[in-house]
Amino acid sequence: MNAILKQFLLVSSIYLFTPAVDAFSLNDSLSKSSAALTSATQVKGEAQQLVGQLQNQLGVTQSQAVGGTGAMLQLAKNQLGAGTISNLTDKATGLSSLMGGGSSLSKSLISNISTMDGVQSAFSALGMDPAMIQQFLPIILGFLGDQGVGASMLGKLQGLWTPAG
Repeated sequence: MNAILKQFLLVSSIYLFTPAVDAFSLNDSLSKSSAALTSATQVKGEAQQLVGQLQNQLGVTQSQAVGGTGAMLQLAKNQLGAGTISNLTDKATGLSSLMGGGSSLSKSLISNISTMDGVQSAFSALGMDPAMIQQFLPIILGFLGDQGVGASMLGKLQGLWTPAG
């Protein structure tokens, strides 16, 4: 799927979860879908620490911390395989909750992210500049390193999450 189609699908899914009365206000729609994502996603375990670090160090909302991290983890899952994510979630409890856990709403919002363009679109949809990915990167990698994720895996993730150009 090309990037334009992915962006269209992301925006379309946002409108599906927003009342028709607000259809003319994209900012309101994005805010409400972010709120829906957060309310549908219960951050669990050690992942709460990561979300707190992102909020404190970057000044992002819980919705943005959860959604941005979830998008990055979903990219890793789709690019490196479910087994890789399974190894990460074994090291740090609650990481799967950031990718939607049991929530069909949050899963549908990020499950198809398979390129860095998709992650950038998710950041934009959450009201963040896609350049924020580079600010999330060291915090997430530091957290994973503290949880015992090996240097080889951290290197793969850094390479995957660093936008080209």
